[in-house]
Amino acid sequence: MARTSLLRFIILLVAFFLGSSLFARGQSWDFLGYTRVDASQDHGGIQITRRDLVFRTIQLRVSGDAIFFDRLVLHFDNGGSQEFSVADRISSAGRSYAINLSGERRVLTSVELWYYKESWEHNPRVSLYGIPAPDSDAESVLPRD
Repeated sequence: MARTSLLRFIILLVAFFLGSSLFARGQSWDFLGYTRVDASQDHGGIQITRRDLVFRTIQLRVSGDAIFFDRLVLHFDNGGSQEFSVADRISSAGRSYAINLSGERRVLTSVELWYYKESWEHNPRVSLYGIPAPDSDAESVLPRD
């Protein structure tokens, strides 16, 4: 009897921690923009729709056919850029690994996607999501007059 109660308690405890962890992760990604990959090109770009926040992590999501990415070039409002080597295939309905943005707090304006040309059945869609930095506010990183 006591053993069954203990087992139920442990199962409930594990379910609670797993459930709360999944809920928290699902709520934190903001949509930043998307593009359709053109089979005649080897690169494309995404213009960021959320310029009111500073993001600490970004993630690519692919729908349609799989894409083999070479690298990403992130462009910021201060004119700077940061390049990331990806060298990975992201499958349809797949997600890339999360890319943590380090360094100074900057507002992301666009992302260049460099990929290998393939004969896709349909032009895949690449969506970009981000997790805002704690206490993120674009006005706090913009120069004051």
